[in-house]
Amino acid sequence: MQAAETLEPLRERLAAQLTWLVSCQIRCPGDDADGALALAPGSNRVNPYFANFAALALLEDQAAFPAVERYLEWYLRHLKEDGTIPDYHYPPGSPPRPARPDSEDAYAGTYLLLVTQYHRRSGRTEWVRENLPALKKVARVIVGLKDGDGLTFALADYRVKYLMDNCEAYRGLADFAELLCFLGDPEAAYFRARATEIARGVEKGLWDRRRRCYRPRKAAWFAARANLRRFYPDAAAQLYPALYGLIAASSPRAAHLYALFNRHHPGWVDLAPPAYPWMLLAYCACLHGDYARARKKLGRAWEAYVVPRAPSWYCAEAAFFVLTAARLLRA
Repeated sequence: MQAAETLEPLRERLAAQLTWLVSCQIRCPGDDADGALALAPGSNRVNPYFANFAALALLEDQAAFPAVERYLEWYLRHLKEDGTIPDYHYPPGSPPRPARPDSEDAYAGTYLLLVTQYHRRSGRTEWVRENLPALKKVARVIVGLKDGDGLTFALADYRVKYLMDNCEAYRGLADFAELLCFLGDPEAAYFRARATEIARGVEKGLWDRRRRCYRPRKAAWFAARANLRRFYPDAAAQLYPALYGLIAASSPRAAHLYALFNRHHPGWVDLAPPAYPWMLLAYCACLHGDYARARKKLGRAWEAYVVPRAPSWYCAEAAFFVLTAARLLRA
């Protein structure tokens, strides 16, 4: 059990980052409920994938639920006819402009994960029911991107299947199927089956039995071998199957992969600008019971990124700071 005096600074920093995340929400003149979550306070760039994590972290504070609800509705308002969503730029004094997204499968998967967590925390079943047609449209983005091997392409016009994206797509569909089951919706089994197909595709197409690690991507029939000396995506991707529940974090495989990552990249805890903070790794450390590294990572990040207001500190990094801190406080 941690002493109360060691927990108080962590609570204060968590609260400060929650406030920072709320201040990322864009409010336009004449439309103070726009709802988009920008990369940082005052930024005019919105990346829905990163914003999904920001909203997920805001669920740690019930007082921030209205901000999450505004964002959830913003996302649905900005869906294209096919259920995908672009990035957005908000130029001062001009209407928002869409921009090409980094992916479609991961955007959809993380949004569905967020919706399910929002329902679990808020209990607002009526919101889900009212928006079910649009939510199913988002889920069908993932289904439409699936190839014959079960894996999803990153974009309809970019035919590469990434381990990271597929883990997020799996989790989003699996969670959404669980939500539909709660609602008694007959399509729950359909989406659960599609999630299972992705999980099987990851196991069959991306797990490298001989080298005991995952291949980070697959294009056409060829799955690239992982170069674990390469931090991103090859090494970092090894932690995603446990992070998103394709394998149990307590399993021998997950423990092996976490040890493998740390052996190749022991310096992840001490990353500093101009490198990205990679706070997601601190959350992964918690999943593996490595609370010492997780606490150290939060402390280093606070000193190197948050206090000096480093430009590489953006909403998704703050989100995983909050999620890690909340998990440590519950440990």
